[in-house]
Amino acid sequence: MRKLTVLLFLLIFSAAAHAQQHTLLKILNGELRKEVKNQLKSPQFNGDTIRIVRPFEISKDNILSLEIEKRSPYLEGVWIIRQEVPLSVVKMVGKDINIILETGDSLVTTTSYRSAEGAGKAEKIMGNLFFLYLVNEKQNEDLGTAIQRAFIKAGVPVLKEYWYD
Repeated sequence: MRKLTVLLFLLIFSAAAHAQQHTLLKILNGELRKEVKNQLKSPQFNGDTIRIVRPFEISKDNILSLEIEKRSPYLEGVWIIRQEVPLSVVKMVGKDINIILETGDSLVTTTSYRSAEGAGKAEKIMGNLFFLYLVNEKQNEDLGTAIQRAFIKAGVPVLKEYWYD
């Protein structure tokens, strides 16, 4: 009977965590769509633009990923950038112009390549910052709190320590 109770508890916890992962994705993808729509309207527009190739996703292995196309007057050509991070290693959400998820050392995988050269020329970098590419909206510390709460409800204790526009 005790084993059945433990199994039932684990199933309920797993279902609740999955529901909160869905909430986290809903927040992140909704904000990313707003960012893309409004990026050229911002008075702080600096010339960088993004297009969503693959929105935020969480794999069955609990890996958060995002793939974008980036154009910048500071880069030659159009770049494809994919970021991946295990949800369990995210320690903090913060904002210093861009909203960022922080982890321990070398736990975020960023793969990038110039689209004209193709994925065969991709460069893979390991780091500790996962950029959400959310920069245009200001005075949005409530978004940081919502992201933090969604992580916590998904079973990942994330801190929010700084929020600078």
